[in-house]
Formats: sequence, structure tokens, C-alpha cells
Amino acid sequence: MARDGARHAVDLARSAANLPRSIAFKYRAGRNGLDLIDDPREAAAIMMMEVARARGGPLTDRQSDVISDEIMRHFSFSQDEAHELVAHAAWVTNKAPLPQETMRRLSQKIVGDRYLGPKEVVDLDGMLEAVSEAEGTPTRDQLALLQVYRDRAGLKT
Repeated sequence: MARDGARHAVDLARSAANLPRSIAFKYRAGRNGLDLIDDPREAAAIMMMEVARARGGPLTDRQSDVISDEIMRHFSFSQDEAHELVAHAAWVTNKAPLPQETMRRLSQKIVGDRYLGPKEVVDLDGMLEAVSEAEGTPTRDQLALLQVYRDRAGLKT
């Protein structure tokens, strides 16, 4: 089991550099839909984008910066890679189902990922919360999306 974990860590490190390109290829190739999201980092970015957009109105520079900062800090992405993932998440949310449904489905992917443990689940909650507070006190819609994730993840509020 430890060997599988180490092998997965090496695979993740290799794939981190290729994630933005592989995401772009997958979507340029005509594949789309939430069911095709298989990388938890991509799912997390889309979830953060949904929380940001739940405030109403267009995405602000501050919200975009907070999402990028969270991606760089937690995923060890460069600034360019983070910006590319933010742009991708914005594009996906334009084509995604309703925010509540998107959060439910992606939350299930995060919670069900065999390589993510309790720390990563809690870290994502903190990331989503940071995005919800980017422009001040979170709105009811933002809090509702946070609650969807917390319910799926079994986190107490």
C-alpha cells in the first residue's frame, strides 16, 4: 500500500506539469461534461469558480486572484499554470449544469478519490471558503454551495 502511495505521488508530480495541456486537449477534442473530470485539482478549480460566481455578477479580479493563489499554494502550480486552470474552470462553469448539481457531482469525485485523505478534503473546504470571502462576507448562495460540499465531505459546520 505504501508503494502504491509513493507511486501515485510520483505520478501526480509528473502529471502536474502536464495538467493544463491535457485539460486543454481533452476539451478541444470535443470531450466535455463533468463526468470526464478525473483530476481532483481540476474538480477543485471548477468548484472554486462556482463558489465565486455564486456571488452574482461577473468574476472579479479579486476572486480570480484568490483562486489562482489557492491553486499555486495547494497544487504547487506556477502562476501561468494557475491562470490557465482558472480560465479553464471559468469555461467549464459556462457549460456546466446548475451550480448546486455541479458542486454535488464534483464533491462526490473529491470525497470518493482513493488518493485523497481527510487533510485534502479539509484543505479544499478552506480553499472554497477563501474564495467565498474574496469580496467580503459570503452571500447565501455561496454559503449554500459551501454546505453542499461540507455535507458530501461529512464536515461539520
